[in-house]
Amino acid sequence: MTILNTFDLQLTPGELGQKQDLNRVDGRKNLSQAIVNRFYTRRGELTKLGHPSYGSRLYLLMGEPNNIRTRKLAELYIRECLEQESRIAEIKEIRFEPPSRDLDKRNVLLTTIILQPVGESTDLNIQLAINL
Repeated sequence: MTILNTFDLQLTPGELGQKQDLNRVDGRKNLSQAIVNRFYTRRGELTKLGHPSYGSRLYLLMGEPNNIRTRKLAELYIRECLEQESRIAEIKEIRFEPPSRDLDKRNVLLTTIILQPVGESTDLNIQLAINL
């Protein structure tokens, strides 16, 4: 299998009034950024650009309670989304934090995703906050 080098851009923060700039990211940072972009893009949103299956169905969970059923659906949607990414060798774990008792965080599903990138032995951890 041939893996193409891919690059994305990352905004470098600056102090107020100072210049900000874009940096190129590659490797693990690029993979992390690509995965998060997939999660936060609605599936079908890029159909007109020729990518009908790009994205996830996590947006369908908006308005749902933070319970076992919703977490199972979130796991299904996460796995479905990650299967689109050819640079992932294995999804090792998807873990959800228990629902918060804090009113401001009650509708946020805090997620940890552990996966193994293709050709690497070190796991990649991604933290994801899903607003319900």
